Amino acid sequence: MTERYEIIAKSMSIVNRCGNTFKLERLKKYGLGVGQLRYIATLYQFDGLSQDEIVKRFMVDKANVARHLHRLEELGMIRREVNQADKRKHCVYLTDKGREVQPLIEDTMKTWSGILTQDFSEEEKEQLIDLLLRMSANAQNYQEAGDLE
Repeated sequence: MTERYEIIAKSMSIVNRCGNTFKLERLKKYGLGVGQLRYIATLYQFDGLSQDEIVKRFMVDKANVARHLHRLEELGMIRREVNQADKRKHCVYLTDKGREVQPLIEDTMKTWSGILTQDFSEEEKEQLIDLLLRMSANAQNYQEAGDLE
């Protein structure tokens, strides 16, 4: 019998891999990778975040953020500006070109979510969201406590 932890890990992996393939297919004509998708989506909501704020929000290292932002800058999707209040920090803004792909990104994320939940009732979708938020909070709390090795 398959253990519950194996089912959770395998299912999350399958959803992630299939989702990345789906998203990449839709984004590649713009030169975007799956990794850049969440940067644009986040900046659409919170334009002007500092690179440090992005690091904290995404829970990734500074080098990872710098690589993705560099790529988005090369594509003309974002611009970085020195924060006038603290010249050591850079704020990140979407360009007009970056805003142009926002409908595609929203549609891609909405379509993928629809595919995943196509035979779920509204109540099941709400339950799923609640469970995923709890799982995310548990993972973040664990990492912030410094228990990850």
